[in-house]
Order: sequence, then C-alpha cells, then structure tokens
Amino acid sequence: MSSQKLKTVVTNVPPVTRALTAAIIITSGVALLITYTRDPEATTHNNVPVIGLVPGYWLHYPWTFLTACLYENNIFAFITSVVATLLGGKYLERVWGSKELLKFVIVTAIIPNFLTWLTFIVPFYITGNDDFLFNYQINGMTGVLASFLVAFRHLIPEHLVQVFGGTVSIRVKNLLGILTAATIVSLVLFQTLVVYNLVNLGWVVAWAHIRFFKWQDGVQGDRSETFALYTFFPDFLHTPIKAISNIVFGILVALKCCKPFPPSWGYDLEGQASTSRSTPGPLPGSARAEAERRRALALKALDIRLSTKHTPSPTGSPTPTYTLQTASPQISASQQNNPVLFDAGETMEANSNVDGDTVAIGIPHDDDKDSN
Repeated sequence: MSSQKLKTVVTNVPPVTRALTAAIIITSGVALLITYTRDPEATTHNNVPVIGLVPGYWLHYPWTFLTACLYENNIFAFITSVVATLLGGKYLERVWGSKELLKFVIVTAIIPNFLTWLTFIVPFYITGNDDFLFNYQINGMTGVLASFLVAFRHLIPEHLVQVFGGTVSIRVKNLLGILTAATIVSLVLFQTLVVYNLVNLGWVVAWAHIRFFKWQDGVQGDRSETFALYTFFPDFLHTPIKAISNIVFGILVALKCCKPFPPSWGYDLEGQASTSRSTPGPLPGSARAEAERRRALALKALDIRLSTKHTPSPTGSPTPTYTLQTASPQISASQQNNPVLFDAGETMEANSNVDGDTVAIGIPHDDDKDSN
C-alpha cells in the first residue's frame, strides 16, 4: 500500500474511532513493554495491574476500570480489536456522531468492567480465596465489541455480512448470538471466565443504554417491540425473560433509574401492549413513532436534494420524477432488499433510501395503526 493511499485511509476514519484505535495500540504496546522489562522473579503472574484491572489492586489503580478495555494481551485479540474497532466505530460514528459514540464506548467499557470485577470480589468475600483477587485480570475490548453488535442489530438487523469470500452470509441480528455461543464454548473448554462475563454483561449494558437512555432525533430510547430484551433470546425463553425483565424494569423505575411509560398508555416493558387508546399520537420509540421519524427524515432528504438542483434540465430531457413509496413501520425500504453489509463505512443516509431521483418515504399503513 502506497503512503498516499494509507494516508487517505487514515484520514477517512472519523476522529473518535481513530483516537480509540490509537489508544488500543498504544496501551497494549505499553503493557507489553512493562511485561518484558520487569523482573520475572518479582511476580508469578503476567498481569499488568497498572493498566489491566486486577481485582485486588483496584484501590491502587482505580483508572483501570477504563484503561482495561484498551489493553489486549495476545496478538489474536489485539488484531481483532483493532480491525473491529475501525470498521464498527467508523460506521457508528457516521450514523450517531462522535459525541454519542464516545458516550456509548465509555458506558459499555466501564460498567461491564465494574460488574465483572464484582463477580470476583463477591466470591472472595464468600470463600476467602485470594485467587479471586490476584490470579485474574480483566482486560480487552470484547465487551465493547459485543455492544457494537447490539448497535448494529438496532440499526441494520436484516443486513448481511459475507465471510469466507462470500460463501457464507450471516444476518447482522444473528452475530451476537454466534458470539455468545462462542463464549459459552470457550468458558467450558478453556475456563475463559473474564471473556464470558465481558461479552454477556457488555451486550446487556449496551441494550439498556440504547433502549432507555440514548437520544436519537429528539426521542430518548427505543421501546419498540422489535428491540425488546426477549427478542435476543431463543423462542422458548421469551415468556420467562418477559416476566423477569418487567420485574426488573419496575424496580429500576422505583429507584428512578429509568423513566416510566406515560400514564395514559398501559405498556409493559417487553410486550408493548396498550391498554388505553384514548391518547392520540404514537408513544415515543414505538413502531408508529419510528415510521413517522423515518418519513420526516426522507422528506428532509428530498428537500435537500431539490434545493441542490441549481442547473435546469436541457430542453427535451425528461423531468426527474419523485415517487412516493409506502413502507411498513418496522421495516425500512433498505432492509426489504436485504443488502449486503460489505463495508462498515457506508452509512444508511439517515435511514432514508435515496436512489437517483426516487425517494422512499416510510408511511405507516392504516392497518398498522393498531398492530401493537
């Protein structure tokens, strides 16, 4: 690769993604340098407590709750984290913006690290075994990368990822299940408890952040049924997951960690079943609200496109025709064609589909008004 081409590739990466990738490279390099320069007789472990989160040293190095996610201690994990951060971060930063991506990464790095730390501290106080304090090190981007898959499942669930030269195609919404299954197998075979905890706690934290707290187009959270927690599990687990999640949601509302649903709408956390239809207008985050939001974005894109047409068409040339297409509230026009997600840098153009002189605008059908 020529130096000019490399420079172009680097400059095309958004700032937060570029900084995050550089932080992974620098932090992992410094940790490697510390490992190979210290006295091998001074310690029996390869832990680097000044960067990685060692449960017994957290009081001495409290910043490791954040820096631990930037430290990869093997070459395979290092390469995977760098590549996945470049591709995933580039896509999400262009869709969400730099500020939202930075907030998302911090939340999905610190909280899973803290919860994983608790899984070692609690057994220590129960058993008194010092191994839980000093024999384990929490580090790696696995929790953040799992949260990226949740974000992709929210944005482009029906897109396809082609692997092995296109011989295998996987839907984006299935990637998280594959990763979770891999961590279970790894836990059983290799006792990778840290990786298992980071991945599974990471995606749950990411789901909660997007579901209840993340702002998008003036709406906080996405409480649509298609993004409910039970949809992340196999069908036979839907009923118990619904019951448990509603109990947890009620506790969080009582603790004022989450906002309750408006009183005029009898929605539960997962089912989204309304017990009152007296209030006009859709609930923010519902399928109706999502359809109207996408319609507004498409109209805005159409207006921008019209305003940029300064040069009139030559005499006799056909006049561009703008076609109004209807779409289901929960399925965007781009998802209906199941495009292949081959480049994480290509965004969805604000969830609207503008192709040539045709603009697809999502308008809910009358039959969908009472579907939930």
